[in-house]
Amino acid sequence: MGGASKKPISSVEKRLKRQQEEAEKKEKKKAASKTGKEVISRNVTVDDETRKKIQEELKAEKVVTPYVLAQRAGVTISVAKKILEQLANEGEIKLVAKNRRTAIYVAS
Repeated sequence: MGGASKKPISSVEKRLKRQQEEAEKKEKKKAASKTGKEVISRNVTVDDETRKKIQEELKAEKVVTPYVLAQRAGVTISVAKKILEQLANEGEIKLVAKNRRTAIYVAS
């Protein structure tokens, strides 16, 4: 009529050893991932060659969205958004419409 029996010491030791091994694996994985990935800065710098290529693409299109620019220039959409915002601030392109999902630009 007693309660649950206590687990043997060997099984408790095995469980503790397994937890330590899992913790070590997580630490190794964290250390490897930090050194393996590039540190991405918020500022987007575009070299002159890429900038000229982007400007030519903008002149050829009637309207430009971040998706179109990302496809043409071979960059991610987030980078394309930042590039378009920079160009709009410089006055090279004009923001026509914007909602929470996308923005539409026209070459000015």
